[in-house]
Amino acid sequence: MTEHRDESPSAAARVSEGLGVVEALVAGLPGAYGPPRGDVLLWFDEGSIVACGALREVEPGIGEIKRIHVRGDYRGMEFGPVFVRAMVDRARELGLRKVRADALASMEAAIRFYQDCGFRPIEPYWPHPAPGARFFEYVIDA
Repeated sequence: MTEHRDESPSAAARVSEGLGVVEALVAGLPGAYGPPRGDVLLWFDEGSIVACGALREVEPGIGEIKRIHVRGDYRGMEFGPVFVRAMVDRARELGLRKVRADALASMEAAIRFYQDCGFRPIEPYWPHPAPGARFFEYVIDA
């Protein structure tokens, strides 16, 4: 896997700009994550949301998982893989053949998590604003 680190001031500006795009996407949910080619999944336990994630089609047959968050007190209990499996199942229902995800290089737990869930490293599929971002793909069984 190729990793590129740009430590210049312009790189910091691109990261800041990119994070602004992320904030706008979250504010606009469901947006691209809504039907018919996406979904926002919420997992409840005893009436409280314990996990969330968004799924959208980024090109025909290929989806992207974003905004995954598992509440802190549910981490480390094998709950995350169950939630990702639910997201992959939903992607299958939407007719997607592959699901992609990305993580910041500093998100070591997320990187291990995706790999433990069967996601394989791939080349960047979009121009991530954060230097060193990692990209993953999961091939969905028919």
